[in-house]
Amino acid sequence: MKKKMIWIVCTIVVVIVVLPLMKENLEKEELNEQTRSQLDGEFIELKDGFTHYELKGQKDRKTIVLVHGNAAPCVTWDNNVDALLQSGFRVLRYDVFGHGFSDRPELDKYTREFYDNQLVELLDKLSITDPIYLVGTSQGGSISTYFTAKHPDKVEKLALIAPLFDSFEEQDKAAMLKPPFIGEYIIRLVGDKKLIDPSNGFYYEKKQDALRSKLKKQIHFKGKKRAYLANIRGDGLNDATAVYTEVKKTGIPLLLTWARQDKIISGESMSRLRKLIPVIRYHEIENAGHLAHYETPEKINPILIKFFNE
Repeated sequence: MKKKMIWIVCTIVVVIVVLPLMKENLEKEELNEQTRSQLDGEFIELKDGFTHYELKGQKDRKTIVLVHGNAAPCVTWDNNVDALLQSGFRVLRYDVFGHGFSDRPELDKYTREFYDNQLVELLDKLSITDPIYLVGTSQGGSISTYFTAKHPDKVEKLALIAPLFDSFEEQDKAAMLKPPFIGEYIIRLVGDKKLIDPSNGFYYEKKQDALRSKLKKQIHFKGKKRAYLANIRGDGLNDATAVYTEVKKTGIPLLLTWARQDKIISGESMSRLRKLIPVIRYHEIENAGHLAHYETPEKINPILIKFFNE
């Protein structure tokens, strides 16, 4: 019996050790000058690394800055940029560090201040000095709110699309990735598959394929899974009630949209946000998921344009 137990334990240990080695690691390429030259968009060097961005529109127009979330990079704004440009705005979108084609700095934790510094420096380097219209979705909503709270003089209006406020649906699963070694082990097993699967952000299955192919392209650059862990281990996904409270005090006009079929940000969380800031303008979207701005731009774009034109 004792020999049998030893054999079972040894087998389990071998499986645990070997299983990650059997998984193909899609991170094979380096983000460097050569690979960047083959990618769409522009790149600018900031103190923490290169940031991938796109800036379109006339310089004398009001600038809208789009901040994506943790689910997918700035390509999720593909269906919104043209509508905003045609409405007379200048539009800046960028990949948050660790996402898309921006660098993946080798830090143990990506914090709110770290993301804030990126946006502050990006605006400075691009000579965008007038107050901006800011749009953030998911964790990008939290990043945008933090930016607004710290730099109220830089923001004229803030629009939030299913923003991370005080909780999200996969919080317990994310917590499992925080401990050292355990997080690396789990992300090595399931990371590639998870990071190229946008299904949790959609209501309509047929609209996922185009985004999935774009996610596959950015996962091939080394450091993506490491950056994903650094984001989870920082404070960027923590309860941000205090930050939203600070923005409330500024009196800056606020817009909130949320889709009823959102699987990531709950209606209860959005109700608490609306209770905290009763003056926030609210629009509820039907038949759309967490990435409503990508999935149903025909619903989101008019809401944004009206808010910014008022």
